[in-house]
Amino acid sequence: MKILLNVLVAAGFALALYIVTKTFEIPHQEYQDDPSLFLYDQGNASPAIRAEIMEQLEVFQEGYEKRDTSILESYMEQLFSRENMLILGTMPGEIYSGYVEAADLVSSDWLLWGDVYMLHESSNISASDSVAWFSMIGHVEFDMSSLLDLPLRVSGVMVREDMGWKFQQLQFQFDLNNLWVLYATILLAILLLASLIRLVYIIIRASRK
Repeated sequence: MKILLNVLVAAGFALALYIVTKTFEIPHQEYQDDPSLFLYDQGNASPAIRAEIMEQLEVFQEGYEKRDTSILESYMEQLFSRENMLILGTMPGEIYSGYVEAADLVSSDWLLWGDVYMLHESSNISASDSVAWFSMIGHVEFDMSSLLDLPLRVSGVMVREDMGWKFQQLQFQFDLNNLWVLYATILLAILLLASLIRLVYIIIRASRK
């Protein structure tokens, strides 16, 4: 009986681990494989404005590919506004306000994250007067493990300045299905409850002896 219980508990934890791995599956794989497909539609930007924004998004992507911190200063000058700059990172506490903090985030991403691939060709781009906003998908292959490849969403606001379109707000978000985490949490809670009941039973049985 004890062997069976131990086997069931081990199987439960193994199942919970498997469920958690489902969280990291890349959604919309067909859009990742074919950049000509538009997950978010193209947006309402005119062809001319779309081309200008796309040029900046391409530079944005190239920087995250090369990850060369020696060009960080010129990279920031070309892409990021010095006015009202705000970046929201993937974690709850990652709030970067101002040009200097934005540069710190980009630098840390290049040094610590891994290879970032953003599908700027299929981005959604809309604009009104001197303001534009965009959304695109991608994924991050982390340096720490070739198996850690997480889906990503990137959205932001750009403003037209004297030197062209520049980012004023950016948000990075892991495109994870947290419903699987909920399933794993429920399963682990059930396993914990079963273990506690078994422990109480053992204590009561031992006290009677």
